[in-house]
Amino acid sequence: MKVLIAEDEPISNLCLKSALVRWGYEVISTRDGCEAWEVLKGGDPPEIVILDWEMPKMKGIEVCQKIRGDSGMSNRTYIILITGRDLDEDIGLGFKAGADDYLKKPFDIQKLKAKLETARSTLRI
Repeated sequence: MKVLIAEDEPISNLCLKSALVRWGYEVISTRDGCEAWEVLKGGDPPEIVILDWEMPKMKGIEVCQKIRGDSGMSNRTYIILITGRDLDEDIGLGFKAGADDYLKKPFDIQKLKAKLETARSTLRI
């Protein structure tokens, strides 16, 4: 299963990528929202997208809205937002933008693994 990571912080990006590769995922790693969107518009978009909320050029929440606005990706892409925001209203904004799940920073790698397993089972339905 293919996963796109969009995370501008180099250490977080590397940690995410290393864990996902170890768990058997095919990983595409990007460092900003525009780069992520270019990957998503390509011919074979990933099934799971992990987006950092705060990124340069285009925020993760904006990428999320673009995915949900694209009929070709909308129903077959599972989106996990990663954020340092912890206010309920912020989390609500993420879900309203179309996120399927979220993970708070600093993230726990076992929680990420559980969320990916949820994504996999959801996409198989």
